[in-house]
Amino acid sequence: MNILNSQKHSRLALVGSLFSMSVMLAACGGGQDEAYRAVGGEGAQSLSSADSAVLADGQDAAVLAADEQDNTVSAPPAAWELEDDPVVSETFLASQQARATATERAMAAAAVTTDTRVKWNPGHYIALPQRDKATIEKVMAEIKPLPQVKGLILRYEWAQLETSKGVYDFSRLDRDLSLVQAAGKRLWIMVGTKVFRAGGRAVPDYLRTAEYEGGAYKILIGARQAIGSKERYGENAALHNPKVRDRLVALGAAMGAHLNKHNALEGITFNETAMGQMKVPLTAAQKNAYFDNLAQVGAATQRAFPNTVVMQFINFPKPYMPGLISSMVSNKVALGGPDILLQDPDLNNHIYPMYNPAKGKVAVGPSVQPENFATTVQHGAYNPPKISDLYDFGRTRLSANYMFWTRVTNGSPSPYARTLDFFKSSAFPKDASGGLITTCPSTYTSCVPKL
Repeated sequence: MNILNSQKHSRLALVGSLFSMSVMLAACGGGQDEAYRAVGGEGAQSLSSADSAVLADGQDAAVLAADEQDNTVSAPPAAWELEDDPVVSETFLASQQARATATERAMAAAAVTTDTRVKWNPGHYIALPQRDKATIEKVMAEIKPLPQVKGLILRYEWAQLETSKGVYDFSRLDRDLSLVQAAGKRLWIMVGTKVFRAGGRAVPDYLRTAEYEGGAYKILIGARQAIGSKERYGENAALHNPKVRDRLVALGAAMGAHLNKHNALEGITFNETAMGQMKVPLTAAQKNAYFDNLAQVGAATQRAFPNTVVMQFINFPKPYMPGLISSMVSNKVALGGPDILLQDPDLNNHIYPMYNPAKGKVAVGPSVQPENFATTVQHGAYNPPKISDLYDFGRTRLSANYMFWTRVTNGSPSPYARTLDFFKSSAFPKDASGGLITTCPSTYTSCVPKL
């Protein structure tokens, strides 16, 4: 983050007040948005930035500003995303199943001439809200004594990776891979196509034309102004437009050509499926196209990374998840999730059961987000669960091969400190994966620690 030394103490004070406010509001049934900001979004990024505020001085301002786009939290789903629609669900599922036979036949033919061994190192990974060199090195030192904590998952926005049409900048990926590899650890890359930060940019600027329907659509992030901004909206990539889809597929192809064989790269994933509270709602046809295109992006990215786990984080909207997951399994695309909320009825009744068709067939990787450390339900009162309960849920209910833990450093003790203490405790299994499932998924040709 781009924080000057003189700002350090004022930022810490601000975060402290935000966290206190979020607890009070949540306890009173107040908005989840405050809890997002204070526990995980602006608040956690500001506070954890204090770890590296001094060390970050002298780094390129543009790079640090870009890091501020990192988004480790999600926004509440729109009301329609929580509703069941059997007609849409069955129609979309049938459309994806119709693609499956041709897809599987083509993949089988390609496998004859392609090395399809998958790098496979199940275990626990830390998600960092910021990616400056000092923070990465600090965390590498913290997890180095923990062999079950395999490395990091870091988020990179699409616009950071493609600076203009067909012009790619993977220098930060290369640097971060070198940093984790030097520490004997591994990296997951999350490609961000949705931003929750007010005024954030979800896509490269060249997409902001009529040809691409503006490239992105606006999403409401709390119905109020964000700190330091008059803009109340984030963005989500306009994947209902086939030309936007094709540009995201091209990004995956370029990344795969550059990074697939890198032995420190464990996986690549895309952010959550929830579309967000749209400023201008998409039509039914556009929603269908959005998820059909999302499925195609996942399949194409897996083909571009034949030796690397490719994952999609899923949550909402409900009607499209059965069809999307069917496509994912057919295309060897792993299933991840942006939340472990232990008692949330929508997730427990409708979303977590959708992990079942993927278990044992592709990798499964749920994540513990900032809000998950603070409450057990969406929009919930401040009620922090035990770290061991989050772990047990991911391991047993969701049958995780991977678990991603967000580094949240505010509070005393902080969620991150409690997580590390759990990893060091006798309650945490000391096998190579930290108790997670290590069996090679059935759709993978073979699994190897490295190529």
